[in-house]
Amino acid sequence: MKNIFKNTGYRLFTKQQPGSVKIAFSYIPNPDGSVRWFWNSNSKRPLFLKFYNIATLKAKLFSWLVEFLFVLRLQKLTFKKETVYYIADGKPIFDIENDWAIFTGTVGPNNKCLLYSNGCFYKIADTVNAKKLIKKECTAISYAAKSSLYTIPSALLHNESILQLSDISENGNRKNEFGEIHAKALLGIKERYQGSCRISEWKYFQSLKEHFSAIRDERIPPNMIRKLNTILTYINENESIDLSFSHGDFTSWNCYIKDYTLAIYDWELASFERPKGFDFFHFIIQNGILIQKKSWKNIFKEIKEKNAIAFQYDDKELEKYLKFYLLTNLLSYLKIYSEQEKWHVQIHWLLQTWTEALNIFLTENNTERELLIMDIFDQLYHTPYATLKFHNEAPENLKLNSDIDMIISSRNAKKMIAFLSANSLVQNITTVKKSFMYSVRIITKHHEILNLDLISQLKWKYLQMMDTNEVLANKFKNSFGVYKVSEKDAARFIHLFYHLNASEIPDSYKNFVSEHVDSKKTNDKKTIIKVLKTKDYNKGFRFIKNVCQYLKDSFSEKGFIMTFSGVDGAGKSTVISEVSELIEKRYRRPVKVLRHRPSLLPILSVWTKGKEKAHQDAVNSLPRQGNNKSSVSSLFRFGYYYTDYILGQFIIYLKYVLRGKIVLYDRYYFDFIADAKRSNILLPKVVTETGYHLLMKPKFNFFLYAAPEKILSRKKELSYRSICDLTAEYSQLFSKLEKKDQNVKYLSIENNDLDTTLDTIMNTIITTK
Repeated sequence: MKNIFKNTGYRLFTKQQPGSVKIAFSYIPNPDGSVRWFWNSNSKRPLFLKFYNIATLKAKLFSWLVEFLFVLRLQKLTFKKETVYYIADGKPIFDIENDWAIFTGTVGPNNKCLLYSNGCFYKIADTVNAKKLIKKECTAISYAAKSSLYTIPSALLHNESILQLSDISENGNRKNEFGEIHAKALLGIKERYQGSCRISEWKYFQSLKEHFSAIRDERIPPNMIRKLNTILTYINENESIDLSFSHGDFTSWNCYIKDYTLAIYDWELASFERPKGFDFFHFIIQNGILIQKKSWKNIFKEIKEKNAIAFQYDDKELEKYLKFYLLTNLLSYLKIYSEQEKWHVQIHWLLQTWTEALNIFLTENNTERELLIMDIFDQLYHTPYATLKFHNEAPENLKLNSDIDMIISSRNAKKMIAFLSANSLVQNITTVKKSFMYSVRIITKHHEILNLDLISQLKWKYLQMMDTNEVLANKFKNSFGVYKVSEKDAARFIHLFYHLNASEIPDSYKNFVSEHVDSKKTNDKKTIIKVLKTKDYNKGFRFIKNVCQYLKDSFSEKGFIMTFSGVDGAGKSTVISEVSELIEKRYRRPVKVLRHRPSLLPILSVWTKGKEKAHQDAVNSLPRQGNNKSSVSSLFRFGYYYTDYILGQFIIYLKYVLRGKIVLYDRYYFDFIADAKRSNILLPKVVTETGYHLLMKPKFNFFLYAAPEKILSRKKELSYRSICDLTAEYSQLFSKLEKKDQNVKYLSIENNDLDTTLDTIMNTIITTK
């Protein structure tokens, strides 16, 4: 504060000095406690609102409240106040006893304070960089002044530290949304200069690249650095780039709409070397991040919409110049931030959005899943967390069937879920909350799956295994910037997890565990449980709480039922086996495979032949060979099996679905409708169709079919004609059921290529909410 006033012609003191005059300053602080705005406590007008972006409803309410307080003369009682002493030194540029206000500016090497007094703004520079910038702004204003499409302030450079600017904001309004008036102004700015060159000859860009390569700031998220390096590597240096004159910081807070013309302030970053469209992208992106708190997904949508107003670039050109806007702006600010001792929270907002925006230009190098993993770890970079059993490669190289387990507080887990929900790569996100973790399943736009376990407590059933605070305290950072659980804690967790689940430790972990876990430690499950129960976090009320939470967690996520129908030879068994593995390994849900029925009741022949003989005969017999012609016998057989479905469905629901399992039926009730002969039943179709209405409807139903020739090449159990007839029956049935109930999936799939069939099935599962 003393330097600010020294440059304007005053010396400040905290204590009375000979010849000094007492004065009181009122101020409003930043969230970190530093002074944001301050003014003469005797001021009768809230001039500090000149620095405030009054464009949102919240901002308008604040400004109205402030003005109301000044009208009632309550400002001295409302705002914080500090008493100081001053001595005029030479000829000051403003009257300290009169109305004035100062904005201390944004922290950093380019920091300048802004004084408003006598109807003018004064930029007060205190650093070498800031002094260069105000001199540059004076030159830029002189160059940009002549235009009928926008207005700018007049400028007077008092000395190397002070630039005086006229106030062109009177009776003007700020507007956060980019409109035709902004587009008109940008056309005028662009007309001041346009040119082109090869990228290899673009000095500004090559200089930014050189400075970027020299940055060694560990505060910058490492995956952002790797993304930038990848994009820069694949740039064609012989490509031509269009350049134009740009304002450089064209934002809603530097513009006023006045008499259908845009008044533009703050020309210190004006340049002839930026890519065309720079100011357009800058306005929407900076406003979206800092003012409207939008996600990149919504910002990018706005860019495409407003492009129709501003330039009408085609998609290819829009993407090209958005890329070079992001590169030039990001590389420029990374250099500035690397020289800044303390980072304010807005820097983290900007970096988070910029790194996500870069994903658009990396789709040829990385999958959406890989890019999302990079975004996740950059988002967490300044958050306490530690991954568990995570690989030692680049984070995005995580195997398709692997998930990410991490220790993280519940509060930060919620922030991560909010981040993922807004991410532009994410199509759908499912979150299951348990007492000790959030289980998160993410589906990308291209239907790739990523699973996260965000663990706040390390538990096995009703017992806490380890203290997560201690685990986080012992974490370490690998060469890719990923924080990992210490080797000792990881080995201890693996040892406890597998022994408590009475499972053999996998060969890949055996040497690791034996190296870090005391060989004298018991491997007996009962003894481990007994030891864990002696820990404070498993004793008394906490033990009761853990038990109750475990019981509740057991029903935290419901499963669902899937059915597979089709004639013999259609490939059901192979598909079911593959789908079962994909669901368990990639979708990360336990699977239970059932054949045809719930099987609460045995097959009928068990009652006459005995269980073993009946099942052996069923295996050896060909399908559709029964010779039952009796309606009474058929009604009895159907009634028996239907009872199994009616009663068994509740058992299956309680035993499996309610506890989170995915039930796969190899054949289902549809056989009774489309192929009753297979079950030796001869009844009108209306009877079996009516019975289906009383059953719980499986969530997914897949009918697999193929050309008769292909089926006969696999199995010769059915005739050509039978295959055609049955395929038609199933197809008609599924089409009919699909029309009746839109909430249940009935899908017919021609099973010619296994990979295509599996993709269709898995995409149906993961894209259905």
